[in-house]
Amino acid sequence: MTTALHLHQTPPPQPSNAISTTYQTHHRAATQPPTTGTRIALFYTGPADRCDNYAICGVNSNCDVNNSPTCECLQGFIPKSLEKWNSQNWTDGCVRKVNLDCGNSDGFLKYQGMKLPDTSISWFDRSMNLEECENICLRNSSCSTYANLDVRDGGSGCLLWFNNIVDVRELTSGGQDFYIRVAASELGADTLFSSAFLILAFPLKHTSHNKGLNKMQEFLLGTLTNDQDIAVKRLCNNSGQGPKEFINEVVLIANLQHRNLVKLLGCCIQDDERILIYELMTNRIEARKSLLNWAQRFQIICGIARGLLYLHEDSRLRIIHRDLKTSNILLDESMNPKISDFGLARTFGGDEVEGQTKRVVGTYGYISPEYAARGNFSVKSDVFSFGVIVLETVYGKKNREYFDDNGHDLLGHAWRLV
Repeated sequence: MTTALHLHQTPPPQPSNAISTTYQTHHRAATQPPTTGTRIALFYTGPADRCDNYAICGVNSNCDVNNSPTCECLQGFIPKSLEKWNSQNWTDGCVRKVNLDCGNSDGFLKYQGMKLPDTSISWFDRSMNLEECENICLRNSSCSTYANLDVRDGGSGCLLWFNNIVDVRELTSGGQDFYIRVAASELGADTLFSSAFLILAFPLKHTSHNKGLNKMQEFLLGTLTNDQDIAVKRLCNNSGQGPKEFINEVVLIANLQHRNLVKLLGCCIQDDERILIYELMTNRIEARKSLLNWAQRFQIICGIARGLLYLHEDSRLRIIHRDLKTSNILLDESMNPKISDFGLARTFGGDEVEGQTKRVVGTYGYISPEYAARGNFSVKSDVFSFGVIVLETVYGKKNREYFDDNGHDLLGHAWRLV
């Protein structure tokens, strides 16, 4: 830890809107000789913790001493070099997952309680409000982030950053809010609405209610004024899916595009209200197993396999569903299967193949033994669940509803036949 003198002076008026960084201010204070009227105070420089090291996580990333690893990419960004990132060499920073549209379809994600980025490449205006700040940022293709210039009295002024931002960290107390620009798909493809806007944006011609399993969720089935059928999934307070799981489901589904994955049309997060709007699937595999012919069953099994292969191998990040079961396989009018309910899903990057958790989630009867016993999950966990679905589809009965003459359930019976 080093000691220095800090000179508190009113800086001379700047001829332009350039902003001096904290480092530049300290350097100037240490080199300029004291003048009449200058008040001298003792202060200490030097990193108080790892995140105090300048730009330790590289560009477009956040440093949090309470996390392990310390560095993480900002939402909507991925490591530029995954190999270096996994070895905790973060100097290359992060790059965008999806390029900006450079138009009004882009949006902003809010970060709260943060140390603002380095202002070396920035611009400010004292007269603008936050809404005007957002609009001017959207009109500039290089603008990446905006914030209030002054946080007093509710906030005022506009501060813009351009291209990459650097030296961001999460603070345990205090801090400021800033808004980082991302492509529409990172916001859920323009699908985040307030409850009031939801009613206006999705006027229903016809609705009916259906409670989900164990009353954990409520489904509102309806038809929009454009004759599109929709399913509105409303989570109850005792559903077990908190805000983190809900946002996880929205972000994942919005960025996944495959014919065997359910399509998300909209969502709502307001107070305790959590709503998802899906394309309507008219059938569920669990309700139709006994009515399906062999060709349809084979088609469903192949469709689920294609969707699972996309999640595990072909999407940008490897995704482990962790709650694959027949009730989460929806069927359209042509009996094409679509995997749904990504609230418990986890993502892997690069060479990651396995994870571990102390909180085992999922549905017993479908989760793999190593996951149930030790919390280890991987693509093999989903493959195990897929195997149970295949057996249930072939037999036309659920695993825990089937018992042979020896008292074995469907899995035990199949094991004896191998």
